[in-house]
Amino acid sequence: MAKKFQIAVEAERFIHNDLSNCALHFSETIREKVISGETEGVYLDMMAALVFSAFSIEAKINFVGWRVLEDGWPERANLWEKIALLSKVLGFEVDRGSRPWQTLRNLKKFRDTLAHGKPEVVEEVKVVDVEPEVWDALKAQWEYSVTPEFVGQCREDENQIWELLLEAADIELFTTLTHGGHSLRSLTEGD
Repeated sequence: MAKKFQIAVEAERFIHNDLSNCALHFSETIREKVISGETEGVYLDMMAALVFSAFSIEAKINFVGWRVLEDGWPERANLWEKIALLSKVLGFEVDRGSRPWQTLRNLKKFRDTLAHGKPEVVEEVKVVDVEPEVWDALKAQWEYSVTPEFVGQCREDENQIWELLLEAADIELFTTLTHGGHSLRSLTEGD
């Protein structure tokens, strides 16, 4: 008879940690490249940092909503509906016209533009007094967000929103970490 094993697993896996770590990794890579002057691929690193920041903050909002409202959390609602609900339940103010919420608004717009990528056709003829930078004419509107400064601002404001949410919901930081364990037991014929 073949051996059998009983495996028991108990875990809480919180993806916001992994997403935030990815955003942090890319942010640090960008900083190191800018400092060293070795900026090959830094634009792609900035895009990745911004996308992971957007994913991270939305996952953090979902975590707090899940922790506070449990089964009443509207997982399929849009981001701003979720924030409005948390604001009402937890009693904090949201001013979308100032940081950190303005940053989140701009980051969400950037993320949505990439996630729902559509062609952009521009036809423009104009006369200018100075010779323009040709490459700027080819930039899409979203590309102006891809800067080391905006990446840093997103990291700062994500942390500020996270701290605000945790404090308002009275959630200890250590409880937001993925954790768990497992056991393995060999089963004999008598079990």
